[in-house]
Amino acid sequence: MSTQIEKAKENSNIEQISVKLFAGLFNGIPVVNDKDQVIGIVTALDVLRSIREGKTLNTMIAKDIMTPNPYVVKKDTPIKEIIDIMIEKGIAMVPVVQDSSNKIIGVVSRVDIITGKLKETFTS
Repeated sequence: MSTQIEKAKENSNIEQISVKLFAGLFNGIPVVNDKDQVIGIVTALDVLRSIREGKTLNTMIAKDIMTPNPYVVKKDTPIKEIIDIMIEKGIAMVPVVQDSSNKIIGVVSRVDIITGKLKETFTS
């Protein structure tokens, strides 16, 4: 799990989110409300769909293109379950929430899981 989280508010400008997505090479950016609860996610695919529809990035906000109510997991969710979600839903990153409050505490990406397994291999 990565605890250094890039996140956005629902009124964040898509142009600014796009810069974060591509400069940081993130799979997606969780969208949170004022209580830091996950309410959506903006991915590179969401941005590409908007471009294809002829929308201008600097005139849109996260709420306009985010996927609402994304899959989230808790800190103690087994890795196998997280992998199943990623495979079944075709997603590359899942927000990690504290509890039923949906407050974000991190994210788990495909890269995090693979890197963790590689570290286990090389330290054994």
